[in-house]
Amino acid sequence: MDKKRLVTYSLLAHINNTGTLTKGLIEIFVPLAKSALAEMNSEEIYSGKNISEIKKVIKNLYSIDIPIPVLKNILHQIANEVNTPNEVKFTIYKDGAFSIKNYVFDEFESLIDEKKVLIENIERLFHEFCSLNNISKSEYSSIFNFLEINKTTISKYLTEKHKTDKKEDYTLEAQFVSFFRQIPQIYNTIKELYLGSILSSYIEYSTKPIELKVELLLDTNFIISLIDLNTPESTDTCRKLIEIARHNGYRISILNDTIDEIQRLILRRAEHFHESFLTKKVNPEDIYNACDRRGLTKTDLENISDKLPNLLNNEFSITTIPVTTKYSNIARFSKEYRNLQKFRNNNAAALHDATAIYYVREKRGNKKFKAFEKVNCWFVNNAFNNEYDDFSQCKEVFNNQFQPEIIKADVLLNILWLSNPNIGTELNSEEIINVGLPALISSTLNESLPKNAIIRELDDNIQKYAKDKLSDEQIVRVATRIANKQISKVENLNKLADESKEKFVKRLQEEAEKQKKIEEKRIAQFEKIVVDLRKESEKIRKEKANLDAKKSENDRLKDELVQSKAKEIEKENEIRELKRNKFIKKKLSNWRKKSWIELTISLLIAVIGLIILMFKSNWNLSVATDLFISLKGNIIISFLLFFAATIFSAIIIRTLFNKYRNVSNIKAFIELLDIPDDLKEVKPSR
Repeated sequence: MDKKRLVTYSLLAHINNTGTLTKGLIEIFVPLAKSALAEMNSEEIYSGKNISEIKKVIKNLYSIDIPIPVLKNILHQIANEVNTPNEVKFTIYKDGAFSIKNYVFDEFESLIDEKKVLIENIERLFHEFCSLNNISKSEYSSIFNFLEINKTTISKYLTEKHKTDKKEDYTLEAQFVSFFRQIPQIYNTIKELYLGSILSSYIEYSTKPIELKVELLLDTNFIISLIDLNTPESTDTCRKLIEIARHNGYRISILNDTIDEIQRLILRRAEHFHESFLTKKVNPEDIYNACDRRGLTKTDLENISDKLPNLLNNEFSITTIPVTTKYSNIARFSKEYRNLQKFRNNNAAALHDATAIYYVREKRGNKKFKAFEKVNCWFVNNAFNNEYDDFSQCKEVFNNQFQPEIIKADVLLNILWLSNPNIGTELNSEEIINVGLPALISSTLNESLPKNAIIRELDDNIQKYAKDKLSDEQIVRVATRIANKQISKVENLNKLADESKEKFVKRLQEEAEKQKKIEEKRIAQFEKIVVDLRKESEKIRKEKANLDAKKSENDRLKDELVQSKAKEIEKENEIRELKRNKFIKKKLSNWRKKSWIELTISLLIAVIGLIILMFKSNWNLSVATDLFISLKGNIIISFLLFFAATIFSAIIIRTLFNKYRNVSNIKAFIELLDIPDDLKEVKPSR
């Protein structure tokens, strides 16, 4: 598997777990786009003709394909966030073109390196785990393919073509994840990868909100989990789904046939309660295992069976569909029934499921849908062993055209979480992991188990021939070898019991001894892994501390440089301010000088006129006054004098006054001045 993609899964989980996500899951993809923009900027790519160029960079960096419409929304969100009135760092134009300027985003650099190391650790540990179990594998990335199973299953429901894939055997991978649940440092990385793969489905597939009133028809194995006769994790899954379904107004129903089937199943388990030891040790999801965990007795099982209808109705508000004859009659002669007989342990179980399928089809109006969000009814199961296997691989279930009738509880929870923003308040990412990952481990391990009938036969043979020869501990070790597929053909053990009691007992003792040695070796290996992890953690801690110290020093030097540059800019601005003020003062002086020249010329003309008037009057003031009065009597001279006086008082004097006393007029003049660049204020670079 592409390691860039794995790192991306870890990053998505990290962003999801550390962010507030006020705008929904789309926010977890915003940092990926930011990182791509910064990468382009660092490579001196400052513009592009279309945002598809950014999409290519994201795919190259993170191996994830973001659809163009979604990417456009993300990029607009980034533009709104990073652009300021003083500086525009990122622009998207109407035709899809874009420009980038001075954009830096280095938040992921150290985190990516850290995630790479953790992923390499997982692969290395899986390699060692395979060696410990004497299994040689050519490709150790299968552990990551295993963690992607849920995403693959989700894609079957969310893509246009609902294809079926060949099922791979991931038993060893499931054992590996189960084993490392004991080591938080490793298991946390596994959880991140698992969650990240599911989160990537949000962007890669269509996850539209579900607005219909949906009906969930519950299968037998779902109810078994719901009433805590399976594993605690499966019980949590089913109860969480019921809680969310009820909160969203979904109708929750069950066929009366299903209740009958559950009661028969529980009573069969009660009937053979004291005859079973191996079954509950081999299969952690068996009813016997739940009884062992909860301390239930045969009588308790019988009581649960008797009270089941009231329990479902009163405690879980599940509606019973009492009459199913119509659907079972159709199902009895259907191709679905014939195909399901291959997947079910008996014809009654196959008929039950075919009946449920036809009920769902009628509730859908006998219409076929390609889009998940248009489906209004589902047959929900929580398959937990081979008798009630998840038959989603059946080509009649996923027919490459339309949505199937059947869906698993954990898959439905995942899709609801991805598609409906409101569900995020009821179901958080940690619950998604706690629901899905244990279920994935459990279902994978159970797929490899022999049929229950074979296990029961072996249990009977142990009770008859080896009970006094083997300790409970030895039987548990034999059960472990069966669960881990280290005994390939359990039926051969049963044949051996029929042939020779002594050989049968000896073989079981040998298998128990083999398992004992493996466990001792595994314990030693586990201790070594723990020690190695501590050393590596200490090494990483020291390296991180060194990096943090270097980063702090770099930040300090950077701050000093910024401060030094700021001081230089401040001094430069002080000098420029002095020069700028001098420049403005000179411009003001020149501006005012024009009005002084106009005033001087006006006064000079008036003085010359007065001298001429006095000269003609022989410098006699009385004669000059009479002459001036006689001249004013001339209409032309009177108009010219009036005009000159008006210009002098209304324009020249007023203009000169405004240039000295009118603050807004002076400010407007200064603002309109073309200040030379070398006199403008220097602004710090961002």
